[in-house]
Amino acid sequence: MDEMLVNLMSKDLHEIREDMGRQTGMISEIKTAMTKVEVMHRTANLLLKDLETSSRYVGQLSKDIRGVQRLMVQLRQDLTKPLQHEHHHHFPKILWAAFALLIGFSVAVGGWFQSSRAGKEYRDADTQIRYLRLLPEDSLYSALMRAEKLVKSDPENVRDSVLQVEEDRVRYWQMVREAERLRKKGYGR
Repeated sequence: MDEMLVNLMSKDLHEIREDMGRQTGMISEIKTAMTKVEVMHRTANLLLKDLETSSRYVGQLSKDIRGVQRLMVQLRQDLTKPLQHEHHHHFPKILWAAFALLIGFSVAVGGWFQSSRAGKEYRDADTQIRYLRLLPEDSLYSALMRAEKLVKSDPENVRDSVLQVEEDRVRYWQMVREAERLRKKGYGR
């Protein structure tokens, strides 16, 4: 009997072990299923948040579409209206532009002509000075050198003095001519 009891117990123990092995496998499957459920729960939460965001975007998009539809209706209404033709006369503007260009061109040519003439006068005066320097007369050369030194030392005062002397000479010769004219008429014999 002991043997039978031991066999029976051993058989029961073996079945219990098999049941425990199955239960352990089921527990691990349950744990795996729970992990999958947690992952699915997180994914479902993310999807729910994305869905809420999308619904907000859809709401904004529907508002934008309504706005575009209103604009299209307005555009259709505007396109059905007849066009008003406005005549713009550009001829006076073109004349003003041509006139401004002509004045600008005239000023440029005048400035070019004046600078050319001033350059020629300077060149002629320089040539005269160089010619006078080449002359062998000592008195003329020394007078020219003194004048050059004076002009270099104080150009403004020398220029003012020369202009004053020239004006005095012009007045003197005007008085001489007037006196000669009056003498010819018979005054002051």
